[in-house]
Amino acid sequence: MLDSYIQQFITDHHIPGLALAIQRGDTVIHEGYYGLANLEHQVAVTTDSVFEIASVSKLFTAQAVLRLAQEGQLALADTVAGYVEGLPEAWHTVTIQHCLTHQSGIPNYTAQDRYWALQRVSKSPAEVLDLVRDLPMNFPPGQRHSYDNTGYYLLGMVIESVTKQPYADYLRDLIFTPLGMTATRGNDYDAIVPHRAQGYSYVEGQLINKHFYDISNTFSAGVLLSTVRDLLTWRKSWFDSSILNADYRKRWWTPHLSAEANEKAYHYTVGLGWFMVESTLGTFLGHNGGIQGFSASLLYLPETQTMGVALYNRNDVDNPHQLLLDLITKLQAD
Repeated sequence: MLDSYIQQFITDHHIPGLALAIQRGDTVIHEGYYGLANLEHQVAVTTDSVFEIASVSKLFTAQAVLRLAQEGQLALADTVAGYVEGLPEAWHTVTIQHCLTHQSGIPNYTAQDRYWALQRVSKSPAEVLDLVRDLPMNFPPGQRHSYDNTGYYLLGMVIESVTKQPYADYLRDLIFTPLGMTATRGNDYDAIVPHRAQGYSYVEGQLINKHFYDISNTFSAGVLLSTVRDLLTWRKSWFDSSILNADYRKRWWTPHLSAEANEKAYHYTVGLGWFMVESTLGTFLGHNGGIQGFSASLLYLPETQTMGVALYNRNDVDNPHQLLLDLITKLQAD
């Protein structure tokens, strides 16, 4: 029943391949791998298929920042300018917490036309920030909520400033290796990544290979690769002290409203990285991701201790979390 529903969803949305799982408590109640990871070579999606998870990466960035705060290497109330040199004067009151909650007021660099014209070009962090450096602030820090990749890019720069390690290396040493997430890593198109899925776009009625997108464009806002099983493995760190203690795990999942609370008009609030979204199944915590060739969703329903992960190798999948909610609803009805 579920498989036929999923297959119809794949057909209706022109999705080449999909990996997903739903876990309740410690039990995986549905896990499925559908379609093709590579159309040209007719390679099926399997448990080993590695997808770009795009902005789901932000959850890991937030976890790493909170670990540094827990260790006293930074404070959430610290300004980003205290760790990153050469920022515009207007950004000097932006704190680390403002960036975590998308309340920085700094313009989003991925919303600029120039950004998309340069998406194939390798850029230094300074050159990425140059896309918005001279623009006026959207609002005073903390006044409103507005989704902001620039803030999460800056958080990666903060991580590197504090740890003296490349962002992806720090996450590897802090999270991936200790938890046994063997397939999760920072993206690198020069690297040979076993079982890497190819990404696709659906354009004018047909699937095409995704356009090249230089990883300097995403960095800590969306550069990670992972698998469904690695993301299920990561779940354990939400509830034990392997990465964060109880205090910082609570902060991670506590809503931090902007002064105007404008985010509530869209039926969600924001924690330190996590979105808390109202739904017919209750409030879920999660994050979606979208990048050239890939879409992703990870969510958690605290009331039923249900986690869902969906990884697609097609970009622009509308509301990638909706399939998970539909499947969880069907499973609860059975």
